[in-house]
Amino acid sequence: MSVTLRTLPIIEVKGPPRERGRQQGEAARLQIPRALARYREIFPFTVAMTWEDGIREARKFLPYAEETFPQYVEEIRGIAEGANVPFEEVWTLNCYEGLPESRQQVWGCTCIAVRDDQTANGHVLLAHNEDWNSVDRDNVYLVRAYPVEAPPFLGMTYGPLLVNIGLNAEGIGVAIDSVYPTDVGVGVPRIVSSRGVLAARTIAQAIRACVPKRRAGGYCYLLADANGELYYVETSATTHEIVYGEEGWLVHTNHYLTPKMRALEEPGTYAGSHVRFNRARRLLRAQLGEVTIESLQTLLRDHVNWPQSICMHEDPAEPPHDREQTLVSLIMDLTERVLWAAPGPPCEGQYTAYRL
Repeated sequence: MSVTLRTLPIIEVKGPPRERGRQQGEAARLQIPRALARYREIFPFTVAMTWEDGIREARKFLPYAEETFPQYVEEIRGIAEGANVPFEEVWTLNCYEGLPESRQQVWGCTCIAVRDDQTANGHVLLAHNEDWNSVDRDNVYLVRAYPVEAPPFLGMTYGPLLVNIGLNAEGIGVAIDSVYPTDVGVGVPRIVSSRGVLAARTIAQAIRACVPKRRAGGYCYLLADANGELYYVETSATTHEIVYGEEGWLVHTNHYLTPKMRALEEPGTYAGSHVRFNRARRLLRAQLGEVTIESLQTLLRDHVNWPQSICMHEDPAEPPHDREQTLVSLIMDLTERVLWAAPGPPCEGQYTAYRL
């Protein structure tokens, strides 16, 4: 397969929340309207409601987010202003996974964390393949941010979404997996909680950001810091479970791993998620003690169970609105505060280093 030299756009923002959002929106004026146009088309198929109904449903989430994370609502308002698009449309996409009529399609994502005593150079590494609807494949970009109220951070997003995967200047990194609990409701959108992790100055603050009160649902958050503290936090709307990486490494995909959270999981086989989870564990365990940036790149390009592999590709048998692929592949060196990123699928591109 041919490898391209395509790199991701990177946007620099600074200042208070609204101003940062405005700068993001202005710089992403190509990606944001394009994403909104595509979601208007696919909404009836993927969310089983009209775009207008989705906007009405998303309004219900707003008071909860404004109460808990007002700074990120302001950031979203700025994104809309900068891109010159309606706030309600931008807000709706930031609530997308929590909309009540959303189909329970199991989207991918593979997350890996490795402690310093398991890597070849003594660095803490966090890796993530962002698998999502391929309508967003041209809408991915990176943001390097300098907030006035929180640590600088570097992360990825697409379209009008908040940055919710990345690392900050305190050496804290976050990757996320969509999970599918039965207790979803109206509350703080999960993407807003994940954005909060990037403002954390300690690993305990990062954990607390994952589990605000009155949340609408949850992700599994894979957290790591430059000290080698590794956790995953499996969350739902009403409960959560925290697991520590005692052996110096963690892997997570899109099904719950803890018995407490499995009891809340939507019925389903989650076959693709289980295959990616076991495959990633096997490949990682073979490298323990000698893990490198390059060996993680090879792991994230793995094609066992193609096209629903760790390096995910569109399945031509699926309807266009249901096709999934790896949009971007990330490896974070939390020791050096460097993010390596490859436009997806990563087998078709090269990783580029971006420094915070």
